[in-house]
Amino acid sequence: MMKVAVIGVGYWGKKHVDEYLQLGYDVTICDNNEKNILECKEKFGVITIKNLEEILNDNEIKSVSICTPNETHFKIAKQCLESGKHVFLEKPIATNLEDADDLNIISQNNHLILQVGHLYRFNNSILEAKKIIDKDSFGTVHSVYFSWTNFEPIFQNRGIILDLGIHPVDIIDYIFGGTFKNIKSRGWGIRQDNPEFAIINYQLLTSKKQTIFINIELSWINPIRKREMIILSDNHTLKVQCVDQNLTLINNNSKNKEEIKIKSNNTIRDELEFFINSCETKQMISTPYPNSQIGKNILKVVLQAEIENSDKK
Repeated sequence: MMKVAVIGVGYWGKKHVDEYLQLGYDVTICDNNEKNILECKEKFGVITIKNLEEILNDNEIKSVSICTPNETHFKIAKQCLESGKHVFLEKPIATNLEDADDLNIISQNNHLILQVGHLYRFNNSILEAKKIIDKDSFGTVHSVYFSWTNFEPIFQNRGIILDLGIHPVDIIDYIFGGTFKNIKSRGWGIRQDNPEFAIINYQLLTSKKQTIFINIELSWINPIRKREMIILSDNHTLKVQCVDQNLTLINNNSKNKEEIKIKSNNTIRDELEFFINSCETKQMISTPYPNSQIGKNILKVVLQAEIENSDKK
């Protein structure tokens, strides 16, 4: 039985622990917060608890998930890679491009897997959306709109542009590829100094030489939870509920609606299974799957949006 470690077992890290256990792996956990450790013991029962140094020195642990706060990603991932571990690193890959480059170099030089947690690349509704818009019958896409909202507690050290905006930007990159220009953003905090509401827009120059207008609404103060993408072409509109995995295709002229039937999937399990399989086969991750280069490309867009925020304090 393969041994895996989950470093950081807060809200999201517990999801990793749960999925690894259900997949039959021997899980070791690590967290500086004793409350998180106790909650894992109560919820999951038989799990091993070690500190980071013990995990780094345990040669039986070949693969780790890192689910710690954003600002710790680089340091912990670097330590794990330098200790010979394959790494699943929750998004973002780092908080600056230089650190993202360093992680990429270390993983490549040591032939170690470094997968970034861009889970929507494993989401069946996103995969189906790409198939639909790639058909000539869909028409020429001219704009995409995202509403990514829910109510969250106050985060003293976290801003919404980097933390939440990374998902819509990654979905756009997966579906269309290409490069961005003219990025603009406005974001501010109502209850905190860092932005908890933001609007991001930019032009995407796709690999097919098309220009698409992208508009992203982000909010941690709106209690109406939405993970919605709307793709508009000259012929059709595709509405995607990205978490519920529902798709509606609308004819722009007749207004006729067609519900697209797909089988929804457990995206966290699928991305972790892909990671473990890559570790076992030692097959380096290539596009469109979320390797370190993709992680850096997405980070670049989001960091530019932070820089361009005209309302930053």
